[in-house]
Amino acid sequence: MEEGPVAGRRQEQSERRRQAILAAARRCFGRDGYAGATVAVIAEEAGVSNGLLYQFFRNKDHLLEVVLKDVVRDWVRALVPREDERDRPSLALEQMFRRSVSFCATNPLLPALLSSDPGLQLQRITSASAGRLEAHRALIAEILERGITQGEFRADLDVASSADLICQLNSDYSRRAYAADPDFPVTPAIIDAVVRFILDGVRAR
Repeated sequence: MEEGPVAGRRQEQSERRRQAILAAARRCFGRDGYAGATVAVIAEEAGVSNGLLYQFFRNKDHLLEVVLKDVVRDWVRALVPREDERDRPSLALEQMFRRSVSFCATNPLLPALLSSDPGLQLQRITSASAGRLEAHRALIAEILERGITQGEFRADLDVASSADLICQLNSDYSRRAYAADPDFPVTPAIIDAVVRFILDGVRAR
């Protein structure tokens, strides 16, 4: 039986390799899309053998599943209000929306995946996001409640319905940002208009 420190070092080394594989997979999927990225190239970029990669991940689909969950986790972190926004509900709502759209517009992985078989990839992205929507809606509701308490937002605001609407707008425009559909662009003017729409609807008169 291995001593504690030895086992701990082995575990740390194993986790470093796993993270190296995930980082390489993220780069490869972002650069080459799902179809173009191969297990062999991902393993090579991670500095491991194919066999070692398969010790951590069943196949390319499994790798993509984990990568997408990591991307969604980072996306959710982008939504959380910063320290200087916590006592400023209007700013928190605005920056949450702007950061979400910016994250999706600048992350190369999402549009690369959609370059081939968009229907399948959207289904995968949606699956990776499962369970996050309710937490996002709850976070928005918390900000709205704080704004009402501070007198910044309307006292008669329907918090549940408003949180649902803002959450949907956030999701829709973020999706448009990474889909990069020329028929449904996401321009600075559009983002500014959506922010004004949201804040005009909740601010106290």
